[in-house]
Amino acid sequence: MNRRTLVRIALFTALAAAIVLAFRYRDLLNAAALEDWVKKAGPLGPVLYMALYAIATVLFLPGSVITLAGGALFGPAWGTLYSLTGATVGATMAFLIARYLASDWVHRKAGGWTRQLIEGVEQEGWRFIAFVRLVPLFPFNLLNYALGLTRIGLLAYVVGSYVFMFPGALAYTYLGYAGREAVAGGEGLIQKGLLALALLSVVAFLPSLIKRLRGAPATAEGKLSSADLKQRLERRDDITVLDVRPAKDYTGALGHIAGSLNIPIDELPRRLAELEPRRELPIAVICRTNRMSGKAVELLRGAGFKQALLVNDGMVGWQRQQGQPLPAGQKNDCAAMPAPGSVSAGTGKAITIVIQNAPYKGDNKAWHALRLAGAALAEDMKVRVHLLDDGAQLARHSHQVPAGMVDLEKLLTELMECGLEVRACAMAMNECKLDERDLIAGVQTGSMTALTGWIKESDIVLTF
Repeated sequence: MNRRTLVRIALFTALAAAIVLAFRYRDLLNAAALEDWVKKAGPLGPVLYMALYAIATVLFLPGSVITLAGGALFGPAWGTLYSLTGATVGATMAFLIARYLASDWVHRKAGGWTRQLIEGVEQEGWRFIAFVRLVPLFPFNLLNYALGLTRIGLLAYVVGSYVFMFPGALAYTYLGYAGREAVAGGEGLIQKGLLALALLSVVAFLPSLIKRLRGAPATAEGKLSSADLKQRLERRDDITVLDVRPAKDYTGALGHIAGSLNIPIDELPRRLAELEPRRELPIAVICRTNRMSGKAVELLRGAGFKQALLVNDGMVGWQRQQGQPLPAGQKNDCAAMPAPGSVSAGTGKAITIVIQNAPYKGDNKAWHALRLAGAALAEDMKVRVHLLDDGAQLARHSHQVPAGMVDLEKLLTELMECGLEVRACAMAMNECKLDERDLIAGVQTGSMTALTGWIKESDIVLTF
C-alpha cells in the first residue's frame, strides 16, 4: 500500500469521525450560540461566522439555521455576503475532499448507467451546477461531495456555486433579518415578510424557468465524421482541428489536415493552456482512427472544454473522404471501430494475452503476441494484454528499434486505437525502472489482482 493510499484512508477516517461527532452534538449549533460566539469574537465575528459555515457544510450540518442567523446578526446585505461566502468555501472544501479521496477510483469503476450519468453531468458543466444550486430540493451538503466525484472544472464549480446560490442565500438571510425585526416590533414588518416569501417563491419556481430557457436537451453525441468535418471547414466555421498523433505520424504517410494543431496526447495535459482561447468553441479531435482521440476528448471535457468533438473515423476516414488511396500499411479494419465507450456486439469472446518477454529479444515473442492480438481484434474479439516481468518494457515510449525489426511501439499504439486494452504490472514496472510518465499513451497500470479478474472473464488465455 503506497503513501498516497494511506493518506487517503487517514483523511477519510478523520472526516467520518468528525461527521459522526458533529451529528451527535448538532444541537449545540443554534442561533443563540452563534450570536454569542460572533459577538465575543468582536471585529473578527464575520470571519468566525464564515469559518463556522464552511466547517458545518463539510460536516453535513444544516446550513439554513446558520443562514437565518446571519440575517439576524448582520442584516440582509452583509448577512447574504457572509453566508454565501461561507457556504461556497465549505462547498469547495467538500468538493476537493471528494475529488482527492475517490474521484479516480469512481472513474475507473463506473460503468453502464453510472458512467453515463457522470458523463452527462460533466458535459452539462456549469449548467448542471446552476440547476442544482437554484433548486432548494437537492441536498446541499451531499451534492458538494457528489460533484467532487465528477470531472467538472473547479473554476466552473466555484463560480457557478457562488452565483447561483445567491437567490437562496438572499431569501433565507432576509427571512432571518425579518424574523429579528418581528421580535423587535420594527416597522414595515408585513412588507418585509411578504418580500421574504416572494423571494422564496421565486427560488421555488426557478426550475421551470430554467427548463424553458434551456429548451430541449442537446441531442449531439459529441462526435462527427470526417465528412462532417470537411463540410464545416469548407463553410469556414470557427472550429479548431486538434491532431493528437505523435509528431512523426503528423508529418508521416497519412499526412494531416491543413491548419490543424498538433499536440501529441501524452503532451496534452501540460499544454492545455494553448487551447484556452478555444474553451467555449468547437474543437475537432482527430487521430489515426478514434481510440486515442477518444481519450483526448475525455481529457478535454474533464478540463472544461465542453465542445470537444471526436472525429470518429480519424485520419483514415479523412483520407478516404478526400478520395485519396491509403498509403501502404495503413489499410485495416480500424477505421470503422466504434467510439470509445460505445458498445460493440462483437463475437462475445474475450482473450487475455500475457507478455512476459522483453521486446526485440530472442525470437521476439512480444511481436508474435501482438500479431495474435491484432488477429483477434480483426475477428471482433475483446482483447486484453497484460505486460508482466520483462514484458513491461514493451510499455515504454520511444523504443529503440533494432535494425530490421518491426516498431513495436507503433504497432501497440495502432492496436490500442483498434480497441486493445493494455496494462503494465506495477511490480514489473518497478523492476524495469518505469513509472507512469514513461508509458506509451493509453497503457494503464495494473496488478496481479486485476490480471486475475481479466483471466476469469476470458475464454482464452495465452502467455508469451
